[in-house]
Amino acid sequence: MAVAGTSESRIKPESIAASDEPHEMDVSPQRPSASRPLSVLAWLATIAALYLARDVIVPLVLAILLALLLWPILRRLRRLHVPDIVSAFICILIVAVLFGTAMLTVVRQGQRWLAEAPQTVERVRNMLPQGRGSLSHLKDAAEAVQGLTQPEPARSPLPVEVQSAEPAYTIIGAGSHFVGAAVIVFVIAFFLLAFSDTLLKQAVETRSSFAQKRNVVELVHNIESGISRYLATITIINIGLGVVTAFTLWQLRVPNPVLWGVLATTLNYVPHVGAFLCMAILFFVGAVAHQSLWAGTGVAGAFAVITAMESYLVTPLALSKSLQLSPLAVILAVLFWGWLWGIPGALMAAPLLTVMKIICDQFEPLEPLAIVLGGTTANGGGVRGRQAI
Repeated sequence: MAVAGTSESRIKPESIAASDEPHEMDVSPQRPSASRPLSVLAWLATIAALYLARDVIVPLVLAILLALLLWPILRRLRRLHVPDIVSAFICILIVAVLFGTAMLTVVRQGQRWLAEAPQTVERVRNMLPQGRGSLSHLKDAAEAVQGLTQPEPARSPLPVEVQSAEPAYTIIGAGSHFVGAAVIVFVIAFFLLAFSDTLLKQAVETRSSFAQKRNVVELVHNIESGISRYLATITIINIGLGVVTAFTLWQLRVPNPVLWGVLATTLNYVPHVGAFLCMAILFFVGAVAHQSLWAGTGVAGAFAVITAMESYLVTPLALSKSLQLSPLAVILAVLFWGWLWGIPGALMAAPLLTVMKIICDQFEPLEPLAIVLGGTTANGGGVRGRQAI
Protein backbone atom coordinates (compact mmCIF):
# COMPACT_ATOMS: atom_id res chain seq x y z
CA MET A 1 0.00 0.00 0.00
CA ALA A 2 2.90 2.36 0.78
CA VAL A 3 4.49 1.75 -2.63
CA ALA A 4 1.22 2.32 -4.39
CA GLY A 5 0.63 5.54 -2.47
CA THR A 6 4.11 6.74 -3.37
CA SER A 7 3.70 6.07 -7.04
CA GLU A 8 0.30 7.73 -7.00
CA SER A 9 1.77 10.85 -5.42
CA ARG A 10 4.45 10.96 -8.11
CA ILE A 11 2.05 10.50 -10.99
CA LYS A 12 -0.69 12.82 -9.75
CA PRO A 13 0.93 16.21 -10.70
CA GLU A 14 1.70 14.98 -14.24
CA SER A 15 -1.79 13.59 -14.72
CA ILE A 16 -3.29 16.87 -13.55
CA ALA A 17 -1.08 18.87 -15.93
CA ALA A 18 -1.90 16.58 -18.87
CA SER A 19 -5.58 16.36 -18.20
CA ASP A 20 -7.97 18.41 -20.32
CA GLU A 21 -10.84 18.31 -17.86
CA PRO A 22 -11.59 21.75 -16.47
CA HIS A 23 -12.36 20.61 -12.97
CA GLU A 24 -8.90 19.06 -12.63
CA MET A 25 -7.17 22.14 -14.08
CA ASP A 26 -8.72 24.26 -11.30
CA VAL A 27 -7.22 22.09 -8.59
CA SER A 28 -4.71 24.24 -6.63
CA PRO A 29 -3.54 24.25 -3.05
CA GLN A 30 -5.83 26.46 -1.03
CA ARG A 31 -4.33 28.83 1.50
CA PRO A 32 -5.36 27.83 5.00
CA SER A 33 -7.95 30.16 6.44
CA ALA A 34 -5.96 30.49 9.66
CA SER A 35 -2.76 31.67 7.93
CA ARG A 36 -3.82 35.33 7.76
CA PRO A 37 -4.66 35.63 11.48
CA LEU A 38 -1.43 33.83 12.25
CA SER A 39 0.47 36.33 10.12
CA VAL A 40 -1.13 39.20 12.02
CA LEU A 41 -0.20 37.56 15.32
CA ALA A 42 3.36 37.03 14.07
CA TRP A 43 3.67 40.74 13.17
CA LEU A 44 2.27 41.77 16.53
CA ALA A 45 4.71 39.43 18.28
CA THR A 46 7.58 40.93 16.27
CA ILE A 47 6.57 44.48 17.23
CA ALA A 48 6.28 43.44 20.88
CA ALA A 49 9.74 41.85 20.73
CA LEU A 50 11.21 45.00 19.18
CA TYR A 51 9.66 47.07 21.96
CA LEU A 52 10.73 44.81 24.84
CA ALA A 53 14.28 44.36 23.49
CA ARG A 54 14.77 48.03 22.54
CA ASP A 55 17.68 48.46 24.97
CA VAL A 56 19.62 45.88 22.93
CA ILE A 57 18.24 46.45 19.43
CA VAL A 58 18.54 50.26 19.35
CA PRO A 59 22.34 50.32 19.92
CA LEU A 60 22.72 47.50 17.40
CA VAL A 61 20.77 49.36 14.71
CA LEU A 62 22.69 52.57 15.44
CA ALA A 63 25.96 50.66 15.11
CA ILE A 64 24.89 49.20 11.75
CA LEU A 65 23.93 52.64 10.45
CA LEU A 66 27.23 54.10 11.68
CA ALA A 67 29.17 51.30 9.97
CA LEU A 68 27.27 51.89 6.73
CA LEU A 69 28.13 55.59 6.98
CA LEU A 70 31.85 54.87 7.46
CA TRP A 71 32.24 52.03 4.95
CA PRO A 72 33.22 54.29 2.00
CA ILE A 73 36.00 55.83 4.12
CA LEU A 74 37.19 52.33 5.02
CA ARG A 75 37.36 51.36 1.36
CA ARG A 76 39.39 54.44 0.48
CA LEU A 77 41.84 53.70 3.29
CA ARG A 78 42.07 50.13 2.01
CA ARG A 79 43.27 51.45 -1.33
CA LEU A 80 46.14 53.06 0.58
CA HIS A 81 47.03 49.57 1.93
CA VAL A 82 45.84 50.39 5.44
CA PRO A 83 44.61 47.26 7.30
CA ASP A 84 40.89 47.13 7.96
CA ILE A 85 41.35 46.92 11.73
CA VAL A 86 43.51 50.06 11.78
CA SER A 87 41.11 51.87 9.45
CA ALA A 88 38.12 50.92 11.57
CA PHE A 89 39.89 52.07 14.73
CA ILE A 90 40.80 55.43 13.17
CA CYS A 91 37.25 56.03 11.89
CA ILE A 92 35.58 55.09 15.18
CA LEU A 93 38.10 57.13 17.20
CA ILE A 94 37.45 60.27 15.12
CA VAL A 95 33.68 59.84 15.42
CA ALA A 96 33.92 59.21 19.18
CA VAL A 97 36.07 62.32 19.72
CA LEU A 98 33.71 64.49 17.69
CA PHE A 99 30.71 63.01 19.48
CA GLY A 100 32.26 63.54 22.92
CA THR A 101 33.25 67.12 22.12
CA ALA A 102 29.75 67.93 20.89
CA MET A 103 28.16 66.35 23.96
CA LEU A 104 30.43 68.28 26.35
CA THR A 105 29.60 71.53 24.57
CA VAL A 106 25.88 70.82 24.73
CA VAL A 107 26.07 69.82 28.41
CA ARG A 108 27.90 73.01 29.38
CA GLN A 109 25.49 75.19 27.45
CA GLY A 110 22.52 73.19 28.74
CA GLN A 111 23.60 73.58 32.37
CA ARG A 112 23.63 77.35 32.01
CA TRP A 113 20.21 77.32 30.38
CA LEU A 114 18.70 74.97 32.97
CA ALA A 115 20.05 77.11 35.81
CA GLU A 116 18.04 80.02 34.44
CA ALA A 117 14.98 77.92 33.57
CA PRO A 118 12.77 78.94 36.57
CA GLN A 119 13.32 82.66 35.93
CA THR A 120 12.78 82.03 32.22
CA VAL A 121 9.42 80.34 32.78
CA GLU A 122 8.33 83.14 35.10
CA ARG A 123 9.23 85.78 32.52
CA VAL A 124 7.31 83.95 29.81
CA ARG A 125 4.26 83.71 32.08
CA ASN A 126 4.42 87.43 32.76
CA MET A 127 4.52 88.14 29.02
CA LEU A 128 1.32 86.20 28.39
CA PRO A 129 -1.86 88.33 28.26
CA GLN A 130 -3.83 88.33 31.50
CA GLY A 131 -7.54 88.30 30.66
CA ARG A 132 -9.96 89.83 33.15
CA GLY A 133 -13.28 88.97 31.57
CA SER A 134 -16.38 87.25 32.89
CA LEU A 135 -14.63 83.86 32.96
CA SER A 136 -11.89 85.31 35.16
CA HIS A 137 -14.47 86.71 37.62
CA LEU A 138 -16.27 83.38 37.63
CA LYS A 139 -13.00 81.63 38.46
CA ASP A 140 -12.31 84.04 41.34
CA ALA A 141 -15.83 83.48 42.72
CA ALA A 142 -15.42 79.71 42.54
CA GLU A 143 -12.10 79.90 44.40
CA ALA A 144 -13.70 82.11 47.09
CA VAL A 145 -16.58 79.70 47.61
CA GLN A 146 -14.17 76.77 47.77
CA GLY A 147 -12.14 78.62 50.40
CA LEU A 148 -15.23 79.24 52.54
CA THR A 149 -16.27 75.59 52.46
CA GLN A 150 -12.85 74.32 53.55
CA PRO A 151 -11.96 73.98 57.24
CA GLU A 152 -9.53 76.42 58.78
CA PRO A 153 -6.46 74.13 58.90
CA ALA A 154 -6.89 73.23 55.27
CA ARG A 155 -7.23 76.93 54.31
CA SER A 156 -3.80 77.90 55.65
CA PRO A 157 -1.49 74.91 55.59
CA LEU A 158 1.93 75.19 57.12
CA PRO A 159 4.73 75.37 54.56
CA VAL A 160 6.91 72.29 54.58
CA GLU A 161 10.16 72.11 52.65
CA VAL A 162 11.13 68.69 51.39
CA GLN A 163 14.51 68.16 49.85
CA SER A 164 14.99 65.11 47.67
CA ALA A 165 17.99 63.87 45.75
CA GLU A 166 15.85 61.81 43.39
CA PRO A 167 16.25 64.19 40.39
CA ALA A 168 20.03 64.04 40.77
CA TYR A 169 19.98 60.23 40.84
CA THR A 170 17.68 60.25 37.81
CA ILE A 171 20.04 62.48 35.84
CA ILE A 172 23.06 60.39 36.82
CA GLY A 173 21.27 57.19 35.88
CA ALA A 174 20.17 58.56 32.51
CA GLY A 175 23.67 59.87 31.80
CA SER A 176 25.32 56.54 32.63
CA HIS A 177 22.76 54.70 30.48
CA PHE A 178 23.46 57.06 27.58
CA VAL A 179 27.23 56.68 27.89
CA GLY A 180 26.93 52.89 28.10
CA ALA A 181 24.76 52.79 24.98
CA ALA A 182 27.25 55.01 23.13
CA VAL A 183 30.13 52.69 24.05
CA ILE A 184 28.15 49.68 22.80
CA VAL A 185 27.42 51.46 19.52
CA PHE A 186 31.07 52.34 18.92
CA VAL A 187 32.32 48.85 19.81
CA ILE A 188 29.82 47.05 17.56
CA ALA A 189 30.45 49.50 14.71
CA PHE A 190 34.20 48.89 15.05
CA PHE A 191 33.82 45.12 14.66
CA LEU A 192 31.36 45.53 11.78
CA LEU A 193 33.89 47.69 9.96
CA ALA A 194 36.93 45.60 10.80
CA PHE A 195 35.37 42.32 9.68
CA SER A 196 33.07 43.60 6.93
CA ASP A 197 34.58 41.42 4.19
CA THR A 198 34.45 38.33 6.39
CA LEU A 199 30.81 38.94 7.23
CA LEU A 200 29.98 39.42 3.55
CA LYS A 201 31.72 36.17 2.58
CA GLN A 202 29.85 34.31 5.30
CA ALA A 203 26.55 35.72 4.07
CA VAL A 204 27.37 34.67 0.49
CA GLU A 205 28.37 31.15 1.56
CA THR A 206 24.98 30.61 3.17
CA ARG A 207 23.35 30.73 -0.29
CA SER A 208 23.32 27.62 -2.47
CA SER A 209 22.96 28.84 -6.06
CA PHE A 210 25.05 31.38 -7.94
CA ALA A 211 22.01 33.62 -8.55
CA GLN A 212 21.30 33.78 -4.83
CA LYS A 213 24.92 34.59 -4.08
CA ARG A 214 24.84 37.38 -6.66
CA ASN A 215 21.62 38.77 -5.18
CA VAL A 216 23.22 38.91 -1.73
CA VAL A 217 26.26 40.78 -3.05
CA GLU A 218 24.11 43.22 -5.05
CA LEU A 219 21.80 43.84 -2.10
CA VAL A 220 24.68 44.53 0.28
CA HIS A 221 26.35 46.80 -2.28
CA ASN A 222 23.14 48.75 -2.93
CA ILE A 223 22.43 49.17 0.78
CA GLU A 224 26.01 50.19 1.50
CA SER A 225 26.29 52.74 -1.31
CA GLY A 226 22.75 54.05 -0.97
CA ILE A 227 22.54 54.46 2.80
CA SER A 228 26.11 55.73 3.16
CA ARG A 229 25.58 58.38 0.50
CA TYR A 230 22.19 59.29 1.95
CA LEU A 231 23.47 59.55 5.54
CA ALA A 232 26.61 61.42 4.51
CA THR A 233 24.62 63.93 2.47
CA ILE A 234 22.01 64.45 5.17
CA THR A 235 24.72 64.82 7.84
CA ILE A 236 26.54 67.51 5.85
CA ILE A 237 23.26 69.33 5.21
CA ASN A 238 22.24 69.15 8.87
CA ILE A 239 25.62 70.44 10.05
CA GLY A 240 25.32 73.32 7.60
CA LEU A 241 21.81 74.03 8.88
CA GLY A 242 23.10 74.06 12.46
CA VAL A 243 25.94 76.45 11.60
CA VAL A 244 23.62 78.85 9.76
CA THR A 245 21.07 78.66 12.60
CA ALA A 246 23.70 79.37 15.25
CA PHE A 247 25.10 82.31 13.25
CA THR A 248 21.60 83.73 12.70
CA LEU A 249 20.72 83.45 16.38
CA TRP A 250 24.02 85.11 17.30
CA GLN A 251 23.15 87.98 14.98
CA LEU A 252 19.72 88.21 16.63
CA ARG A 253 21.42 88.32 20.07
CA VAL A 254 19.87 85.09 21.31
CA PRO A 255 21.89 83.55 24.18
CA ASN A 256 23.59 80.14 23.76
CA PRO A 257 23.47 80.08 19.94
CA VAL A 258 25.79 77.04 19.80
CA LEU A 259 23.34 75.00 21.87
CA TRP A 260 20.44 75.84 19.56
CA GLY A 261 22.56 75.18 16.49
CA VAL A 262 23.40 71.70 17.75
CA LEU A 263 19.73 71.18 18.60
CA ALA A 264 18.71 72.19 15.07
CA THR A 265 21.29 69.79 13.61
CA THR A 266 20.05 66.90 15.73
CA LEU A 267 16.32 67.48 15.27
CA ASN A 268 16.70 67.86 11.51
CA TYR A 269 17.45 64.12 11.33
CA VAL A 270 13.71 63.76 12.02
CA PRO A 271 12.30 65.14 8.77
CA HIS A 272 9.46 67.67 8.95
CA VAL A 273 8.63 66.91 12.60
CA GLY A 274 12.07 67.95 13.91
CA ALA A 275 11.96 71.32 12.13
CA PHE A 276 8.55 72.09 13.66
CA LEU A 277 9.75 71.21 17.17
CA CYS A 278 12.90 73.30 16.78
CA MET A 279 10.86 76.25 15.53
CA ALA A 280 8.57 76.06 18.58
CA ILE A 281 11.57 75.91 20.94
CA LEU A 282 13.24 78.87 19.24
CA PHE A 283 10.04 80.89 19.57
CA PHE A 284 10.16 80.29 23.32
CA VAL A 285 13.88 81.14 23.49
CA GLY A 286 13.54 84.31 21.39
CA ALA A 287 10.60 85.56 23.45
CA VAL A 288 12.53 85.06 26.70
CA ALA A 289 15.75 86.61 25.36
CA HIS A 290 14.09 89.84 24.22
CA GLN A 291 11.14 89.94 26.63
CA SER A 292 8.67 90.07 23.75
CA LEU A 293 6.41 87.62 22.02
CA TRP A 294 6.98 89.48 18.76
CA ALA A 295 10.72 88.91 19.10
CA GLY A 296 10.07 85.18 19.61
CA THR A 297 7.96 85.22 16.46
CA GLY A 298 10.81 86.88 14.59
CA VAL A 299 13.35 84.30 15.76
CA ALA A 300 11.04 81.41 14.88
CA GLY A 301 10.29 83.03 11.52
CA ALA A 302 13.99 83.37 10.72
CA PHE A 303 14.52 79.69 11.46
CA ALA A 304 11.43 78.83 9.39
CA VAL A 305 12.98 80.61 6.39
CA ILE A 306 16.28 78.75 6.88
CA THR A 307 14.70 75.32 7.24
CA ALA A 308 12.34 75.98 4.30
CA MET A 309 15.31 76.75 2.05
CA GLU A 310 17.02 73.60 3.30
CA SER A 311 13.95 71.38 2.86
CA TYR A 312 12.74 72.64 -0.51
CA LEU A 313 15.95 73.75 -2.22
CA VAL A 314 19.19 72.38 -0.77
CA THR A 315 18.12 68.83 0.11
CA PRO A 316 16.23 68.09 -3.15
CA LEU A 317 19.17 69.35 -5.20
CA ALA A 318 21.67 67.34 -3.14
CA LEU A 319 19.58 64.16 -3.35
CA SER A 320 18.30 64.64 -6.90
CA LYS A 321 20.44 61.74 -8.14
CA SER A 322 20.06 59.66 -5.02
CA LEU A 323 17.26 58.09 -3.03
CA GLN A 324 14.03 60.05 -2.59
CA LEU A 325 11.38 59.21 0.00
CA SER A 326 7.71 60.07 0.13
CA PRO A 327 7.00 62.77 2.78
CA LEU A 328 3.92 60.85 3.94
CA ALA A 329 5.95 57.65 4.32
CA VAL A 330 8.61 59.55 6.29
CA ILE A 331 6.05 61.06 8.69
CA LEU A 332 4.39 57.68 9.26
CA ALA A 333 7.80 56.10 9.84
CA VAL A 334 8.71 58.83 12.36
CA LEU A 335 5.42 58.28 14.22
CA PHE A 336 5.82 54.50 14.27
CA TRP A 337 9.49 54.26 15.27
CA GLY A 338 9.13 57.17 17.68
CA TRP A 339 6.24 55.37 19.37
CA LEU A 340 8.20 52.12 19.42
CA TRP A 341 11.68 53.31 20.46
CA GLY A 342 11.20 56.90 21.59
CA ILE A 343 13.61 59.64 20.52
CA PRO A 344 16.25 57.23 19.06
CA GLY A 345 13.54 55.59 16.99
CA ALA A 346 12.38 58.94 15.61
CA LEU A 347 15.99 59.83 14.69
CA MET A 348 16.49 56.49 12.93
CA ALA A 349 13.13 56.50 11.14
CA ALA A 350 14.36 58.04 7.87
CA PRO A 351 17.52 55.84 7.59
CA LEU A 352 15.49 52.72 8.35
CA LEU A 353 12.94 53.75 5.73
CA THR A 354 15.82 54.27 3.29
CA VAL A 355 17.09 50.74 3.88
CA MET A 356 13.57 49.37 3.38
CA LYS A 357 13.25 51.34 0.14
CA ILE A 358 16.57 49.95 -1.18
CA ILE A 359 15.53 46.38 -0.28
CA CYS A 360 12.19 46.84 -2.05
CA ASP A 361 14.02 48.21 -5.11
CA GLN A 362 16.20 45.09 -5.20
CA PHE A 363 13.38 42.55 -5.48
CA GLU A 364 10.81 42.75 -8.27
CA PRO A 365 7.82 41.48 -6.20
CA LEU A 366 8.37 44.39 -3.78
CA GLU A 367 8.54 47.12 -6.44
CA PRO A 368 4.95 48.33 -5.78
CA LEU A 369 5.91 48.99 -2.16
CA ALA A 370 9.09 50.75 -3.36
CA ILE A 371 6.96 53.03 -5.54
CA VAL A 372 4.74 53.88 -2.56
CA LEU A 373 7.73 54.57 -0.29
CA GLY A 374 9.45 56.69 -2.91
CA GLY A 375 6.40 58.65 -3.95
CA THR A 376 7.32 58.13 -7.62
CA THR A 377 5.59 56.71 -10.65
CA ALA A 378 6.20 53.31 -12.12
CA ASN A 379 8.45 54.83 -14.82
CA GLY A 380 10.83 56.24 -12.24
CA GLY A 381 10.60 53.60 -9.56
CA GLY A 382 12.58 50.49 -8.99
CA VAL A 383 16.27 49.85 -8.76
CA ARG A 384 16.51 49.64 -12.55
CA GLY A 385 15.45 53.27 -12.78
CA ARG A 386 17.74 54.41 -9.93
CA GLN A 387 21.20 53.40 -10.97
CA ALA A 388 22.59 56.50 -9.21
CA ILE A 389 22.14 54.75 -5.88
